[in-house]
Amino acid sequence: MRLTLIALLALGACTSQPQPPENKVVQSEETNITDDASPAPLDKHPIKPDAKPTPAAAPAPARTPDVVSEAPFTEDSAQGAANVVQTYYALLGEGKYGQAYALWGAGAAGMSREAFAASFAKYRDYHAEVGAPSAIEGAAGSRYVTVPVRAYGNLKAGGPFNMRGSVTLRRAVVDGATPEQRRWHISGSDLKPRPGETPPATVDNRSQARFRCIDGVRIVARFDPDKGQVMVIRAGRSVVLKQQRMASGISYSDGRTTFRGKGDNMSFEAPGQPPIACTVIR
Repeated sequence: MRLTLIALLALGACTSQPQPPENKVVQSEETNITDDASPAPLDKHPIKPDAKPTPAAAPAPARTPDVVSEAPFTEDSAQGAANVVQTYYALLGEGKYGQAYALWGAGAAGMSREAFAASFAKYRDYHAEVGAPSAIEGAAGSRYVTVPVRAYGNLKAGGPFNMRGSVTLRRAVVDGATPEQRRWHISGSDLKPRPGETPPATVDNRSQARFRCIDGVRIVARFDPDKGQVMVIRAGRSVVLKQQRMASGISYSDGRTTFRGKGDNMSFEAPGQPPIACTVIR
């Protein structure tokens, strides 16, 4: 009996001792953060155990420079008609009278190809300033555009010449018209001598444009319509290309390198390389 009482007292003394706290992690939003997680910003909710990390936003793409504001023209636009006139006078300046004659509509020149070429025999050099085209006008299945022109140069007999007027172009729009008939052709010209005017002595018809190509290389193109050529500068190298006749757009080539296109979009093709697309920039 006495032994039993002593055992009970000892057992009570043992169970009344304070037990050390268990070494366990308290699951809470504040402590349940792994070592490799970044601390939450003060103004954000802490990361929850089942939350997936939000992927970082992709960096904004680099802004490309704006292209020039002028819209690319189409073959049947008024500017397309003016481009025919520009080509026509560039051909005359180079003495390519047969190609220039082909830009007239059927029978519109009023003379044969041979007589047309002979009519320019008196000129030592022949140049022209081509102005902005008029709006397109329509009549009886046709469309018309008028382009102001000033022609000037020197005569073989000596002395300058100066003419001013306009060139009219026509294209057919009736059903059944052939693709050739739907293109702009010269239908008339009223250039008349202006002996009282002094021919421009310092007129510079050259222009320059810059292009960015898809391979990241830039091109500087220096156009010279009086000579019918362009100097293309790319990667520190330059090449002079002659203008080629095209039904649509423009093209320059030396037989190996080509620079062609329409409006703001051009392509550059080097020997043995595929064409590279380029877009005009400011």
